Amino acid sequence: MPEKMVERNRKSQAPMNLDVRRDERAKPDSSLRLFIYRHFIRKCKAPSIAEMVKGAGWSRKQVDTALRRLCESHAFVLQENGELWRAAPFSAVPTAFPVKVGNRSCYGNCIWDALGIPAMLAQDARIDASCGCCNLEMTLNVNRGRLQGARGIIHIAVPARDWYKDIVFT
Repeated sequence: MPEKMVERNRKSQAPMNLDVRRDERAKPDSSLRLFIYRHFIRKCKAPSIAEMVKGAGWSRKQVDTALRRLCESHAFVLQENGELWRAAPFSAVPTAFPVKVGNRSCYGNCIWDALGIPAMLAQDARIDASCGCCNLEMTLNVNRGRLQGARGIIHIAVPARDWYKDIVFT
């Protein structure tokens, strides 16, 4: 039974195919995605649309179109003004999940994403988070890819199948 539910949800919520070997349309999207992630990794902040236009050598319309397609993958979410809000696991806006990696600080969108940043970068990190319901401060340390001395529970109240119905709430 659970296998059928997982398969049904996978099919109904399937993200866009970003495999550039099979989808010619994805090639420019892939180069923009790479530009965005490299920018986040170097600067711990999102590139602006203007920086994407300049970095990609594209028109604003081309960047907007590629960003809309990247958003179909659910890894990217735009703000109302068209600027990046999220390129998972990074948040382009300050959140309650700051991640200190080396001498840089960036933000995760949630605790799950915050833990994904040191995993993605293969670096040690400190995450100064707080509980969403009671505001209790929590410090998490990741050392050599492992969460150190952590006690507690990560409570994900929204089922994964529903995350993208309202990703900001989730």
